Amino acid sequence: MTLFNQNMTISELETSLNAYVELNWKKILEDNSEEFETLFPEYEDATYGIYAEKLLVPVWRQVEEAGFHSTAEIKEDDFVIAGFLLFRHSLEKEQWGTPLNEKRVFWLSIKNRKHVEIGTLLMEMSHSHVSFSIPAPPKFLALQTTNEREIRSQIRSIYSE
Repeated sequence: MTLFNQNMTISELETSLNAYVELNWKKILEDNSEEFETLFPEYEDATYGIYAEKLLVPVWRQVEEAGFHSTAEIKEDDFVIAGFLLFRHSLEKEQWGTPLNEKRVFWLSIKNRKHVEIGTLLMEMSHSHVSFSIPAPPKFLALQTTNEREIRSQIRSIYSE
């Protein structure tokens, strides 16, 4: 069953991605918990990238098969997670959580099959810097803009509340 079709809006993408995450986030976490616990002392935050790869690669393939792609150009030195999340397109602030529940927010501007920019997806990843822990499922949020200054402003506005 495919969750995506080429005519979806950015809000419909958000809804479908969140439905997929809700069904799969905990299973990926439980099935790989020993691996994540072992890796965390050495790899720290990068362990969350490994988790994101396991969770998001399958669904991102479906998004791309439906004709949606990132507007970002991947540079040679970019750190890319799950084939679509650019680390340089993310923010993390201490005041957005506690040491046991930090929040990193990635943004990804999306174009459709016709190369029309349809909006931006935010992906929030709750995590801990103390030990390996994902206290809440990753969450997607749709923005209507693709302007980077507006995206950063909206992220700060959403997470400063």
